[in-house]
Amino acid sequence: MKRILFAIAILIACTLSASAQKTWFCSDPGTKLYYVQKDAKGKPAGDGFHYVIKDVSTEDGKTTITFDAIVFGKDGVAQDPVGCKVWSADGYYHTDTRAALGQYGSAFTAKGHGPIMPENPVLGEELDGSTITLEALATTANYTNVRFTKHEEITTDAGTFDCWCLEYTVNAKVAIIKTESQTEMWVAKGVGVVREITKDKKGKVTKIMELSKIE
Repeated sequence: MKRILFAIAILIACTLSASAQKTWFCSDPGTKLYYVQKDAKGKPAGDGFHYVIKDVSTEDGKTTITFDAIVFGKDGVAQDPVGCKVWSADGYYHTDTRAALGQYGSAFTAKGHGPIMPENPVLGEELDGSTITLEALATTANYTNVRFTKHEEITTDAGTFDCWCLEYTVNAKVAIIKTESQTEMWVAKGVGVVREITKDKKGKVTKIMELSKIE
C-alpha cells in the first residue's frame, strides 16, 4: 500500500511540477530535478526519485514536455526510467496519468487525473476536484477542496523559489482500506514541485517531500 500511495504522490508531483511564459514544470531539456522524502522530523525516509527533462515541443497552442521519472529504492538502486508527459493548453496545466504511474507495473492501468492547475492562479479560488483510479489494484483517490492558499518564497537545498501553495484533500481507497490526508504543495513556474507536506486527517505530518538539487 505504501508503494501505491507513493506512486500517487509522484503522480501529483508530476501533475504539479511551455512557451515564452513558463508553465508549472521545468522546460529545459537535459535538466535533472532531484527529490528527497523526509519524515515529520526532517530525517530521510522512503524512496528518492528524480526527473530528467527530455524534450519540449509546441503545436497549435499546446506545449508538451516529455521527461523520464526514475525512482531510487532505499538500497540506492534505480528502477527502470519511465517516459512521462505533461502539457499546457488553453491556460491550464495537465499530466499524462498512465505514464506517470507506469513505473509500478504494466498492470497498473490508471484512469483520470490529479488536479488541473490554471497557469494564472488566484488565491482562494476553488478549483475543480478530480479522481485517479487503478482498477487492477482496486485503488481510487479523490481530490477535493483544491485551491491556491499562499504565494511566498520557499527555500530548500536546491535554492530559493517564488512559489504558490496548492492545498487539497485526498480520500483514498485501496481495496477495503480507506485513508484521508491533507496536502500542501508549493510549486514554482519553470521548476515544478518545490516542497510537499502531507498530513493525516488529525493534522499530523506523515511525509515531507522536497526538491533537493537541480542539475
